[in-house]
Amino acid sequence: MITETTRPLEPWTAHLEAMDVAIAANNASAAVLAWRHAYAAALDQPGWRGLVEVAGAALRIGTIPGFKKAAESRARESYWTALFRARRQGSLNGVLDTAEAFGTLGDRVMVEQCIRIAERLAVLTGDADAADRVRGLAADLAQRYVEVDPTTRRP
Repeated sequence: MITETTRPLEPWTAHLEAMDVAIAANNASAAVLAWRHAYAAALDQPGWRGLVEVAGAALRIGTIPGFKKAAESRARESYWTALFRARRQGSLNGVLDTAEAFGTLGDRVMVEQCIRIAERLAVLTGDADAADRVRGLAADLAQRYVEVDPTTRRP
């Protein structure tokens, strides 16, 4: 008999599912409440991954008319917390994931900050492969989110 191993649900998963159901039903108050529960569950965990996931979910609330600015603000705050945790834990993946997330928000300054943090973490680990990986990913992030087109003065 073959048994499948399933990944246990994270504490915030059910709340995000409820949020998505509420968004589909155009129930903004239920969506926001479910997101707050998901955020609290992610915040209660020691890692950064849940906060990145919950921040991305906040942006889905932004599809509800009138909620875009507040949703982006909540996402940004959650990404900040995820970045601090990732840095504290020495997680290159976490720092680079938050760099990508800040890039999707159009926050070039934070992308640059994340790149600098990732570069420092790579140096601290003393792992040449990690440093090379960070350089490559940093160049990609910078090209997509930071560099300015000189003809239009826009990224």
